[in-house]
Formats: sequence, C-alpha cells, structure tokens
Amino acid sequence: MQRRLLAGFSLFAAMTGSALIHAADSSPADSLYARLGGATVVTKLVDGTIDQVVASHRLNQSFKDSDLKRVKSKLVEQICQLADGGCEYTGDPMRDVHAGHKISESEFFGLVEILRDHMRALGIGLRERNELLALLAPMKRDVVNVPAPPPAPPMAIPTESP
Repeated sequence: MQRRLLAGFSLFAAMTGSALIHAADSSPADSLYARLGGATVVTKLVDGTIDQVVASHRLNQSFKDSDLKRVKSKLVEQICQLADGGCEYTGDPMRDVHAGHKISESEFFGLVEILRDHMRALGIGLRERNELLALLAPMKRDVVNVPAPPPAPPMAIPTESP
C-alpha cells in the first residue's frame, strides 16, 4: 500500500529556500495540515527534504539553476493548500515546472524516500504521512519524464506595403 502511495507522489517542482505560510493559523484544528504540525513542521519538512535532495549528486540535476528559496516557498504553499491549511498555492502548474527536466522514476522515488525519512524524523504519524503522500501522488504524472514543450513557431516579420 505504501509503495503505491509513493508511486504517485510527485514533487515538484518548485522548491526553494525557507518558506512562509500565508494563512497557516486559519487551518481547521482537525485538518491534515494541523495534524502535520502546521507551518513550523511543514516548513522544516520541505527545507530538510529539498536540502538533502540538492546535496545528492544522484538526485539534484533537476534543481540546477533553480531558485531554491522560491521552490521551497511554493512547495510549502502547495502542501498547505492540499492539506486544508488555509493557503492558496500561487505557483505554476507542476507539468509546466517539470517540463524538459527529464526527471526519471528513480530520481522521483529518491526524493519520495527522503521526504518519508524527514516525515518520520519530525515525528509525523503514519496516518498523516500516508494522507500527505496520497495527496501528492497524483502529481507524479506531471513530474516524471514530462517532455519539453515544442518550440514556438517562428514569428512572421511584417513587411511594409508600398
């Protein structure tokens, strides 16, 4: 079961530096976001996961030249929204963010493994870990092996009429 949840988890994308949550204090007390630990824990989770992925020579290729502060901020925002934390994700669509990065399943699952390890290290419960992974899972199709968009057709150069 957990393997299936992992198979669908897709990150991202847009993960950068230390992130802030906009409406973190307005989440319902029983929301997944609150049960994860709110802004403090989600920010630590994202920061630790992305920092470890970026430090890995095996996994960091898709973060080359990324604004890591923005990536982390948008990822925190995205998790907050998905987990009913009262936030609105304002980043770009996952497919657009990952297009052309040639992210392999191996890289994807490596990131998921790091995410899972960080959730455990932060004391996030099994139920909450599984719920978060289930929310993130559908994004896999928008992260792994997403082709780059075709080049734009050449623009016609206007000619002056006599």
